[in-house]
Amino acid sequence: MTNFLVLGLGNLLMNDDAAGLRALYALQERFADGEHLQLVDGGTLGLDLLGHVAWADKLLLLDAININQPPGTVALIDGDDINPIFTQRVSPHQVNLKDLLEAAELIGDRPPDVELLGIQFDNINMEMTLSPAVEKGLPKLIAAAAERIEKFLAQQGTD
Repeated sequence: MTNFLVLGLGNLLMNDDAAGLRALYALQERFADGEHLQLVDGGTLGLDLLGHVAWADKLLLLDAININQPPGTVALIDGDDINPIFTQRVSPHQVNLKDLLEAAELIGDRPPDVELLGIQFDNINMEMTLSPAVEKGLPKLIAAAAERIEKFLAQQGTD
């Protein structure tokens, strides 16, 4: 059986950086953790998440990103395209995420299937509200993540 980790990242105190966590909380209302599915608030924990990542065969990251698109744009990034996203630092946890994925790879625990569902941020300031553009794009981020979870759960039922 495959283990699927959905990891929400960000800082609730910093505007659009909270988008990944807000998406995760919406998903937690819809899906329950199970033997092969975990939905984890990774906040800004970085390397402290190594145990969770090591458990996973499939990893879905939810985060605010900078892809030079209009704010609120949702993008799916996978494979070798993920690491360059985190070299364009949006917030302090992204450097830690790059380190986390590299550390997992070094010890042989990087999941074979890693995807990043990100939303282009507008503002990263010390305020506790999303920008209007990111607030508007958040349902699309949640829907894309929910679709992946539903597909995973359907496949688990047929394995």
